Amino acid sequence: MACNQAGVWNAAGAAFSFVVTPFLWQTWWFRLAALAGFTACVIGVVRYVSFRRLHRRLGVLEAQAALHRERARIAKDIHDDLGANLTQIALMGELARQDRDEPEKASERIGRISSTARQAIKSLDEIVWAVNPRNDTLAHLIDYAGQFAIDYLRVAGLRCRLDFPEQTPPRELSTDLRHNLFLVIKEALNNIVKHAKSSEVWFRARVTEQALELSVEDNGRGFARAPEDALSDGLRNMRQRLEDIGGECRIESTPGAGTKVIVHLPWPKAE
Repeated sequence: MACNQAGVWNAAGAAFSFVVTPFLWQTWWFRLAALAGFTACVIGVVRYVSFRRLHRRLGVLEAQAALHRERARIAKDIHDDLGANLTQIALMGELARQDRDEPEKASERIGRISSTARQAIKSLDEIVWAVNPRNDTLAHLIDYAGQFAIDYLRVAGLRCRLDFPEQTPPRELSTDLRHNLFLVIKEALNNIVKHAKSSEVWFRARVTEQALELSVEDNGRGFARAPEDALSDGLRNMRQRLEDIGGECRIESTPGAGTKVIVHLPWPKAE
């Protein structure tokens, strides 16, 4: 309402309606969305922390499981190899004592005791090498397997030729990988000594950016198909060991032209 210079007021007042729009943060839907977002953030943080704790717990459990498996494997190796050899030594020692009146028999048994003791020492050396974390490298595997092949085949009267890289790439191998690879090589050499009737063996190693390839080849009698005996079981065990660690074991053989065992292990892809 207003008046003029004469002091006369208008009879009816004038009206003007308007609306004040609230700021974004003053709207009900923004406050509801903010509350929902805050709740989601709290839930996300809780889930992330819980996941991290669970992940760490799983890592600890996996490490414990790996340790238990390694301890079980060591116990099995000690029982199967050392235990059997020491039992045999004790038995032959008792028989040698009983045969002390027969020098020839006693001397033969003492010789077998000496041979079994050397075998037990070799088994102990393999166990110690397998569990020592300082040997978890590709270079240690190749060097140890090569020396083992030379010594093992020399005792059997076979010539061993090595074809290794001049400089082994610096790669780490887990204890499990290293142990399984060595056992496959050992089984291949054992089959050659027992069944191949060969005179010469080639042990080769090839390392690329993609994989490790080991091969053991002999010039023995070979075979057209694996026989249904302990040799066949050994070949199946070799394949199974490589499958367990993500590798492949191929066996190529021709009657009269020898046998070749090829071990192929791809390197794990970098994350």
